[in-house]
Amino acid sequence: MLLHKALPETERTDDENTSARKEVKVAVLASRALTRIALRTVMAQSSGVEIVAEATTPFQLQHAVAVKRPQALLLDDADPAWDTAEVLRGLRENAGRRVGVVILADAGALDDALTYLCDGADGVVLNDDAPAEVATAIRAVAAGHAVVPPPLARRLVDLVGVRRPAMPAQDQMAALTAREQEIFELVIKGMSNQEVAQTLVLSERTIKFHVSNLLRKLGVRNRTQAIVYARDRRLLPGPAPCVNP
Repeated sequence: MLLHKALPETERTDDENTSARKEVKVAVLASRALTRIALRTVMAQSSGVEIVAEATTPFQLQHAVAVKRPQALLLDDADPAWDTAEVLRGLRENAGRRVGVVILADAGALDDALTYLCDGADGVVLNDDAPAEVATAIRAVAAGHAVVPPPLARRLVDLVGVRRPAMPAQDQMAALTAREQEIFELVIKGMSNQEVAQTLVLSERTIKFHVSNLLRKLGVRNRTQAIVYARDRRLLPGPAPCVNP
């Protein structure tokens, strides 16, 4: 068996020193031990990526960003211990510098992944992607690129209305009350429930009630689909906005 012994910095070749300097430091947010172990194994087998911190809570991640200064973050979205959208907003508000963020998302919840891109994530990898793609995505976002898996790219194309024929207005809109239509117009502009509540001077609970009703009447499951609905029916001029939860 041949063993490779790491050379001291002064004995390394120029190529080896350059490679070491280019290694991307990443912090992981995952409360489940099995997830952290799996990610640790994947990173150990991938060149150019090093896990410098493992956080089990968003607070620990914020601390790791400040102390370890990683170039990229990997967040496990399947974890029920936190709201990924809230974590993203907190990171953008408090990071103080650019840090690439990759979301490890459920392949069966692409609409949620779209929302995370709107909330500031730089890339998404799906839980059924090949392990090597995780490291590739981390290196990409650290370099300032965006990473979108093919299934999610298809959703983005649908969202902006490319290759989809515009459809005439349907009877569903007529089923909305005047208040629901008013709220719908604000929702498809990308407003959150809180923003809609502030605009209409209503409680957030009331807005949630109306949003739930109007989504049901329109036959869509969430805000992303509501924007696609509006875009297809020419109710939304210009590019489709991002969706806030």
